[in-house]
Amino acid sequence: SITKTIDTELNIKFTKLKNKESKNNNHFSFADIAYIEITRACNLKCSHCLNNSGNEIKNQLTKEECLKLISDLSKEGIQEIRFTGGEPLVNRNIYTFIKLANELGLYTSIGTNGTLITKEVAKRLKDVGLNKAIVSIDGTERMHNQIRGEGNYKKTIEGIKNLTDNNIEVRVNSVVMKSNLNDIIILAKELHKNNTPLFIRRFIESGRGALLEHNTLNKEDYDYLRKELSYELNNGKYINGHYLRNDEGIQHRIKLPFKFVKGCKAGQRALVIMPDGEIHLCGFLAAQGFASVGNTRSIKDWKEYWNDIHQKDYLKNLRNNLDTYNSIPNIQETNCLAYVQNFLNNKENK
Repeated sequence: SITKTIDTELNIKFTKLKNKESKNNNHFSFADIAYIEITRACNLKCSHCLNNSGNEIKNQLTKEECLKLISDLSKEGIQEIRFTGGEPLVNRNIYTFIKLANELGLYTSIGTNGTLITKEVAKRLKDVGLNKAIVSIDGTERMHNQIRGEGNYKKTIEGIKNLTDNNIEVRVNSVVMKSNLNDIIILAKELHKNNTPLFIRRFIESGRGALLEHNTLNKEDYDYLRKELSYELNNGKYINGHYLRNDEGIQHRIKLPFKFVKGCKAGQRALVIMPDGEIHLCGFLAAQGFASVGNTRSIKDWKEYWNDIHQKDYLKNLRNNLDTYNSIPNIQETNCLAYVQNFLNNKENK
């Protein structure tokens, strides 16, 4: 049996559940990571932005509400909080939020464009306990500036240097599109030489990105990308990304001695919380109009809430249409439900 295998492999004793109808039977545990979008404001206006960042939205959570949220999540088993936006460094309370999360024993990270990270900002981030920065670069200097605005490439590179000078771990994120495919390959080869971690993210048509028609990579494009980066992917651990390796899937807190269902984190390993407290199962689904699954302001018991969203199985229709999406000719096979949502949206609008 599975429990006997786990007992043997991990030396962990499991108590058998007497109630076979346990409301925990649809998920492994509470979410590992919470992506908290602390602002929609941003100092840039990137052409592929997933959620139209730029200006604040109404009814944003107060500083006190955010602090309570961090504290509440820390009690439920959340291991990491990633502060995102917008640009999280636009929010003046970011240092207070990171400090509290760090004091509560959580791993802290930010998703940032890197342009605001001066020497002083990097030192302050280190002082409050930031563990990691996910910094966006979208190719060569020319391409990055074309996507994110003139002069921003050099600011981002300087921001990365300031972070590393303060011993803050950095990973570069790149969104790969047809328009920057070859630029991403150049960037990946350069970062590999410098032993800088890079994650190449899939492009999803949402937010301003929905205006960039025919920019999603197909199977042919990904075959080309894998071929061009075959050396980097097979020599070292620095280059990774969606559909680039065979081990893509949900990563768990402990290594399980059996194969778990592969898929995106939506509704399984992560919660996405908007600036106004609206809770979503995926930021891309949210930007495509998928309804929220609650609001932090109304939750009294997070475990009860987590069990409730699993019982309701909001993503069932998307999962049921995954095979249909993957059967489209020359489509890169995926487990990403945001692609399915976009597919269904397009069918509906025809």
